Amino acid sequence: MRFQRTTNQALTRDIYKVCDGELTKGIVGEYSHKSTWQPEDIIRTVIEACLQKTSLEDVCETKETPSADRVQDRINELELEQIDHLLNGWMNEQVNRLRFHRNTRLTISIDFHQQPYYGDPSPEWIVGMKRKKGTSYCICFVLVTITTNKIRCPIYVKLLTKKEHTDKIGLFTAIWSKLPINFCIKRVFLDRWFSYDPIIEFLVDRRLEYVMATRRGSTVKKSLTTIQECLKQLAGFSGINFEDKRELGKWVRKRGLDTFTVKHITLKRGGTPTTLVAVFVRVKTHNRDPTKRWTYMLYLYITNCRVSPRYVVKLYSRRWIIETDIRCIDTFKAVTNSTSPQLRFLFFGLAVLFDVLWVFYSTLLNRLLDHPDATFNNYFFISIKQSDTLQFTARRFLRYVRDEIFPLLSFRGGDA
Repeated sequence: MRFQRTTNQALTRDIYKVCDGELTKGIVGEYSHKSTWQPEDIIRTVIEACLQKTSLEDVCETKETPSADRVQDRINELELEQIDHLLNGWMNEQVNRLRFHRNTRLTISIDFHQQPYYGDPSPEWIVGMKRKKGTSYCICFVLVTITTNKIRCPIYVKLLTKKEHTDKIGLFTAIWSKLPINFCIKRVFLDRWFSYDPIIEFLVDRRLEYVMATRRGSTVKKSLTTIQECLKQLAGFSGINFEDKRELGKWVRKRGLDTFTVKHITLKRGGTPTTLVAVFVRVKTHNRDPTKRWTYMLYLYITNCRVSPRYVVKLYSRRWIIETDIRCIDTFKAVTNSTSPQLRFLFFGLAVLFDVLWVFYSTLLNRLLDHPDATFNNYFFISIKQSDTLQFTARRFLRYVRDEIFPLLSFRGGDA
């Protein structure tokens, strides 16, 4: 790996900032007076569990590390708001080092990550979900990611509570107030959970473009029924079996009848007018028959972007970058069966932080490939253009940090 010495120094410095920074001592340090272990030792143990992708019990087997019970006790004494402030403070320190071109207007995506929960469902941080893996409850995290072309980088993470899960506009307002202020945001991609009139009003008031999948409510269903009836009549006149989605999709694509736009539609009576886009999209199924593996589905979106319906689908496809982010975050996630929301939130937030570091240094190395004498310093920032591409893999970065960077961070030793 090129720039090994300078990369080693820079990554070591960044991880030391996480472990020994003033933010860590200011929050975790208030709860560590009774122990010989310092706040940085507690955080360093949790970081090692994330890097090793193992549990605290496996990491805390030696005398050079605090015991697993000691770490959990110190973390459980924190409040969720303090964990939120700690994680997003670390993340902003890294994200603010990205300097986009002044003409670049960013696109962000917002999505949820659910972890199944099998304990008592009464706490406020347990929300419901569709039955998966034998449970109807989960711990839900909100993740905000930059999805501007091929540049993706998480910028905010939050633990969702029951109150926030029911108050959608309150949650959206809280998320928006915590985003970095130096980013010029142009467009937002959302899933159907956010298809709600107050959220559309919120985006329109701030002159933001949005593309979101929509639920099939009463007004949307009425428009959808009209579109389907017209297609069935036209397909019937041409002798097409409109019950076969694959055959109908091929016919409408050939005839140019695969996109529809309904303007000035409202999700509810008296809501904000928006535009409904219905598009036949070719999708892959799990059918073993190769002749029936591909079919066509009618997808529904609402948007205020002044683009063609086919381009709306292309825009919304970029939202899947955040799904890639979540898969990469799993590469850095520790293993735990704990029901502590503080520990779960800290594990997930640190995994997001390492994903940010991976984006930062893979972009940096891509920038410096033609400058072998370049070095890192505290004032070095990355200028990003929309045409940049990321190199490396999360797995390679994980192995590099775990084997070459983290052994340089030593523990103090001793226990209370």
